[in-house]
Amino acid sequence: MKRIISLLVPFLLVLSMPVFCQSGISDEEFNVTLAKTANGAQWIFKGKAHSFSVDIIAKKIVPTESANYLTADNRVLQASVIPMPKSNWNLSKLSPAQQKEALSRYVDYELDYFKNDLHINYKDLNKEWIMVGPKLWLVWTFNSSDFISPEPVKDKPKFQIYASTICYNQVLDLNTPVMSDQSLDESKKIISRLMASLRF
Repeated sequence: MKRIISLLVPFLLVLSMPVFCQSGISDEEFNVTLAKTANGAQWIFKGKAHSFSVDIIAKKIVPTESANYLTADNRVLQASVIPMPKSNWNLSKLSPAQQKEALSRYVDYELDYFKNDLHINYKDLNKEWIMVGPKLWLVWTFNSSDFISPEPVKDKPKFQIYASTICYNQVLDLNTPVMSDQSLDESKKIISRLMASLRF
């Protein structure tokens, strides 16, 4: 199956949709919806027997046609789920080593796609393992300032920040591009708040 990639003008935001090896151990499939809340909005990922959510705290939420994308206080945010590859692992009892192996393979797959298919010559790649409560996350950032947009744009991201973790039989990916007028440190804090809001 061909991957689905979306470029949001005037900035680059790469969307990784559920195509990272479609055959998983479980047949659970998740649909994402965006719901308004008193403090902003909530991404809700609902499957046949399981669900989880991520809260977005913001004064102004601007949704898009895709529930995966939104603008929160003038900052673009994305959330997507990608099925885990087929294996004999017990997904309900993954060891830290298994989680690291799965997430590392996923991130390497994404980076290879960025470089060889999207021709994004990323640099200054940084990967960091972070525990948020019981959840293990792989936070990865890179400098995307050398990306040449196929269309004229007013601005383009200096950096991309991603945070990936395993939810049931899926990899949950959170992302925000860091624009020229935005702080990398503040963007990391926003991603950290999204990570901390994950609920099952």
